[in-house]
Amino acid sequence: MTSMNLALMARNYFRIGQQMKISREFISHRKVKVICPGGFPHQAYDAKAQVSAWSILGMVDFSRNIAFGHVPPDYQSFLDVMKLSEKHLLFTAATSTKISPKLYDYTITKGPVEFRLELDNVGKTSHCIKTLFFLEGLDAPAIENKTQMVIVDIDLRRPSQLPEWWREKYTPGVESDQGLRIPRNVVPDSGILSHSQVIISASNLDMYMHTNWTNYLKFCYEAFIDYEVKKHGKANIHSAFRKVKQFSLHFMHESSLMDILDVEFWKDPENTNLYKFQIHKQAEEVCEAQIEFYPYEDDEDSLSSGKE
Repeated sequence: MTSMNLALMARNYFRIGQQMKISREFISHRKVKVICPGGFPHQAYDAKAQVSAWSILGMVDFSRNIAFGHVPPDYQSFLDVMKLSEKHLLFTAATSTKISPKLYDYTITKGPVEFRLELDNVGKTSHCIKTLFFLEGLDAPAIENKTQMVIVDIDLRRPSQLPEWWREKYTPGVESDQGLRIPRNVVPDSGILSHSQVIISASNLDMYMHTNWTNYLKFCYEAFIDYEVKKHGKANIHSAFRKVKQFSLHFMHESSLMDILDVEFWKDPENTNLYKFQIHKQAEEVCEAQIEFYPYEDDEDSLSSGKE
């Protein structure tokens, strides 16, 4: 993100926040609370009325952008991201999310949502932000996300150490190591289960004209559903929409409009609910992902049960 682009984005998110009655409150210089009265929008729900995993990443992205903006009434930027972006670019390197089964409880309202963001970890060239989702009536978070951001020199376009002024302000009392560690995916000897392709469309792009990072999880999940339906038939299509327990993504390169991506995945040999994905653009690996589902349960809404 350049300073100019980030300032424009902050202004736009401030305007969105005004229209949605979003509020934020700085708990400390390393913690901020963002409250979304309306909760998850209806587009966040899948065909079984469950909150989709990629919409969670969309809400993580949304809450961070609300927090980053140097806007009224407090004119604070969470972690001084606006100042940091004057000489640096910020890139999402990795993300990991754990989901409570409470999120899939139809009797629990999904709004308002309170996001609690805090600086979780600081490395030499990166920092990690933890975002907790709290739903009304629940004491424990329904979702926990950690997202690692890499700092890149705006001129050299190479990873850069965090500025000394930033480290002096934010690192005391915060863990300092390599941060979010996501193991690389290795194709097993048994090979992959499925190969499919995705063509990047205009709706997949962010304001920088690259594929928005939240979409890669959607590509993986939809590839899984396609595989399940082809294997078991459309009569059991509802069963393919499994509840996600946790997921992680590791980003290596970018893609943009009209790029053709190859999505391959396989089942973990030791955990039958865990699937591992690789996304390539020709010979270049763009992203790796892991999705672990909750154990399969017979669904009373399934078409195979005779209900519509």
